[in-house]
Amino acid sequence: MEPTRKVEQPRTWNSPSSGAPKPSQPERMYGESGREIQPWESTVGKSIFYLTVATALWFFYWLNGVQCPC
Repeated sequence: MEPTRKVEQPRTWNSPSSGAPKPSQPERMYGESGREIQPWESTVGKSIFYLTVATALWFFYWLNGVQCPC
């Protein structure tokens, strides 16, 4: 009688072979045109957006304080 052979498990390439975690790599972002968006472009865009929102809120607060002289 021959000893039974072990069936090898298929290798999963998504997980590392050792228990050590892989260094995290930043995810790449792509625009609608397929161009890669740099991290500083995202930061600048968010800053412009929040400044615009803050200015709009201040304007409407100021506009509410303007009284009709009639």
